[in-house]
Amino acid sequence: MATIRLVNVTKYYYKGQSPGIIEPPEEERIVALDGVNLEVREGETMSVVGPSGCGKTTLLRIVAGLEHPDGGYVTYDGEDVRHVQPGDRGIGIVFQNYALYPHMESQENIGFFFRLHKREDEIPERVRTVSKIMGVGFEHLLSRKPPTLSGGERQRVAVARCIARDPRLFLFDEPLSNLDARLRVKTRGELKRILARYATTGIYVTHDQQEAIALGDRIAVMREGRIEQVGPYLDVYRRPANLFVAEFIGLPPMNTFYGYINDMGEWVGDDFRWPDVRPDLHEGDRVALGVRPEHIVIQGNGAGIPAYVELVEPLFSERAHLLYTKIGRTACRVRVPASVAVRAHETVRLTFDPERVYLFDIRTGRRLS
Repeated sequence: MATIRLVNVTKYYYKGQSPGIIEPPEEERIVALDGVNLEVREGETMSVVGPSGCGKTTLLRIVAGLEHPDGGYVTYDGEDVRHVQPGDRGIGIVFQNYALYPHMESQENIGFFFRLHKREDEIPERVRTVSKIMGVGFEHLLSRKPPTLSGGERQRVAVARCIARDPRLFLFDEPLSNLDARLRVKTRGELKRILARYATTGIYVTHDQQEAIALGDRIAVMREGRIEQVGPYLDVYRRPANLFVAEFIGLPPMNTFYGYINDMGEWVGDDFRWPDVRPDLHEGDRVALGVRPEHIVIQGNGAGIPAYVELVEPLFSERAHLLYTKIGRTACRVRVPASVAVRAHETVRLTFDPERVYLFDIRTGRRLS
């Protein structure tokens, strides 16, 4: 196991020019990572989430040594590894595209690292041990080549190859994104069991929040090459650092409404008002109001904010409905119990849980409450 630290890590790419060019023009530079600082504690799995193109995979590749930072450095247990080759870092990587040798049987793929390092005598025992860990039915895959395996089976072999090396660090680059929904759930459970068994430090890159929640002890939310917030999922969910995190984290995401503070100390939006905001806000302050769909209640007494129901989406497994509504011209998602009778194309009255209303500075995005 290892504690991994990224210290002020910066990475640039250049449009139309080869990497390593000396002082390229500023307009040709694309910032992939912008002064990233992150600590992954010994034995924990850190889920890294964010929209496409935010730098998640670049971060993982720099930790692995497959890319070199343009600034900053990475340490394993306090050791600067900038001059340590990827093969010498003691890492196991599971890629999105499996990266198996198609002409080799599964057991040969699993043992390839040991053959490469002239340790062939260890292969039979390693394969037996890994087969037990991977669970029922895995031994039947050992004599088959990747082209004859399904996507889920290939990923199981890729994970087995990773853990056979007994790495000090697991790295996962969206390993389940090519699988269908049923296989994602099954394989996710197997990964969780393996990570719990080994308690090895891990970094899990994904855009799927359910995977991040299920597999990560903590999550790091990225945007445009920067870490916006790090913490256990519930902490990030309940106390988002800024508007981006609030809107990104949550299934479904938070509703946001834009407005300002009036001379009465009320928040005023285009279509409704909200009283009792923070007393330290001032008249004219531009403030976004946020509330999650599960913290909105339909009122039956005629009070509340009028909203037109455009669509009702049943969430059978959660015994709930997700309502797509409009408050004036602003979209608003509402999650209600399945027992609440509501139909499309009718008007309902909404009220927000006052303890779960968030305020954000529109200029900086910073959370105010």
